[in-house]
Amino acid sequence: MAGEVRAPTPQAVLMTMLGRYCLPDNPAISTQGYIEVLARIGLAEQASRLTLSRMTERGLLERLRRGRLAFFRATEVGLTVVRNQEAHTFHEQGGTPGPAGAWTILSFTIPETQRKERHLLRRRLAWEGFGLLRDGVWIAPGDQDLTELRKGLAEMGIDQHIDAFTGYPKFADVHEMVSRVWALDELVQLYEQFLREWDVPAPAPAATDELGRELLLISTWRQLLRETPRLPAEHVPSDWPAGRCQELFRTLHARYEPAAAELFTEILAAHRGDV
Repeated sequence: MAGEVRAPTPQAVLMTMLGRYCLPDNPAISTQGYIEVLARIGLAEQASRLTLSRMTERGLLERLRRGRLAFFRATEVGLTVVRNQEAHTFHEQGGTPGPAGAWTILSFTIPETQRKERHLLRRRLAWEGFGLLRDGVWIAPGDQDLTELRKGLAEMGIDQHIDAFTGYPKFADVHEMVSRVWALDELVQLYEQFLREWDVPAPAPAATDELGRELLLISTWRQLLRETPRLPAEHVPSDWPAGRCQELFRTLHARYEPAAAELFTEILAAHRGDV
């Protein structure tokens, strides 16, 4: 885990855009439409085009043609990713599944030829609250329901490479293990940085309007959620700041969302393609 919350990448911002405003119909949007969205966070046209190219190479977007114009929309892999992001950001119930003392252990071995899928799996496991215990072995508290995870892995064609079970491992020092696997001290610092940067009169100075602020807010918050385990209260510090950050996120999201949605609707009307 890094020692600070990095600014969201342009790819992360576009994935947020797809999840917020392009589900469920997944419209094809012209290159210029994507450029206009990323201009809201101060990204130049050339960098925006490079982002689209890289996301296409990674299998997150597909390029379509209508005459001389290029359009992009999410692939099935991309849709799986953004649906998962949306569920965890806005519909997560939280809490640790019982019983007390149980841990879910998951291991995988994915061939080198499926490097992209391996990367997506690691990101998905982090979203699901798993931490890396050791190379290829991940752990999460409680008896985790892996139904949706297995469904997503099947869509990526890698479910046959995964083994998982629930057990009661006898750690010599469970608190040391938790702190090491999830780097809780660093995570506290990341939450405090989020509060410093967003709990101010004018956050997100790089954004030019409410759409830019909304996309940066959600993308930044997701970076924290991806690092945050769903641990029982006895395993987190007494001054755990996650609750304060969650409340700030909800307040700012409610403030930005109406105008942001209206701005994106205007972009979509001008740059949507029937392809």
